[in-house]
Amino acid sequence: MKKTLNFGIIGTGRIAGQFVEEALENNKINLAGVSARNYEKTVDFAERYNIDRAYSSVDELLADEGIDAIYVASFHPTHFPYTMKALEAGKHVLCEKPAVLKAEDMERVVAKAREKKLLFTEAMTVGFNPVYQEIKREIEKGSIGEIVHVESSYGSVSSKIHKHNPKQAGGALYDIGIYNIFLNTDLLGVPEEVFAVSRDNRWGVEGSVSCLSRHRGGATSSFYATMDSISGELAKIIGTQGIIEFQPSWTVAKGFTVKTKDGKIWEYTSSEDLWLGYEIEAFTSAVLSGVTESPVMTYEKSLNLHRTIDEIKRRLGFTYEEVEVTLY
Repeated sequence: MKKTLNFGIIGTGRIAGQFVEEALENNKINLAGVSARNYEKTVDFAERYNIDRAYSSVDELLADEGIDAIYVASFHPTHFPYTMKALEAGKHVLCEKPAVLKAEDMERVVAKAREKKLLFTEAMTVGFNPVYQEIKREIEKGSIGEIVHVESSYGSVSSKIHKHNPKQAGGALYDIGIYNIFLNTDLLGVPEEVFAVSRDNRWGVEGSVSCLSRHRGGATSSFYATMDSISGELAKIIGTQGIIEFQPSWTVAKGFTVKTKDGKIWEYTSSEDLWLGYEIEAFTSAVLSGVTESPVMTYEKSLNLHRTIDEIKRRLGFTYEEVEVTLY
């Protein structure tokens, strides 16, 4: 059994840099190659992080039989085609969110991963956070009874142009709201009914999204996601017997507080201080162990996530018709 995973990286932006910095701390990983739009920048990126090789194209990267897995960190519209190319080439895939722009494409990804007996994982950092995992254990123990409502806010003012570009599937729903939607669907499943409104910004994408949903059994969820205002970055899970409040910012929470209806209060705090490192470790260990579906970000969870996003998009009345897919 292999003890080291050879990673290839698609993209050289901020998130790719963060991935590399945290991957370098993992002794199970070898950074074997990288490819991006600008070859000169790709070479610089490889030299800066001591990556084995810079490739002039993604096809060249994927053709390297020595690479075991691919981390997809390019612009949103390219995530799905690169994931499919990588799976077809026999590579395991850790793909940045959103992995797809419509649920039917996620169905194709899942089918291809299963056909090839490869691990595909959508890199939903919240799910892999050990604090969130501890919260789920509290829920399973019955600390707050049955969940009746989940609410969250997330986001801040963003000046990054590509995040506001409709051709790059920009806007608050995919860049920010996907975290809120994961929280709701992970805890409560696909909603039975959705009401959503958005506030467009000067670039013509949704600067903020507000959503209220009803789930099976009558539980509800709500969220506010924004790219052009300040949010509290707070989240809470309300149950019949108590409440769990995340420490802000909830997507990278270092702890939480439990309050029960009989007046008991206790806190949990983690000393761990990673961001992408949790998902990197989980993915790498799974591949090296022969696991072909993440127990944290299962295929069902990714499908639930994107089916819910599709319904919110339908409610908001937009389809991303302007999106451009440019591969390199």
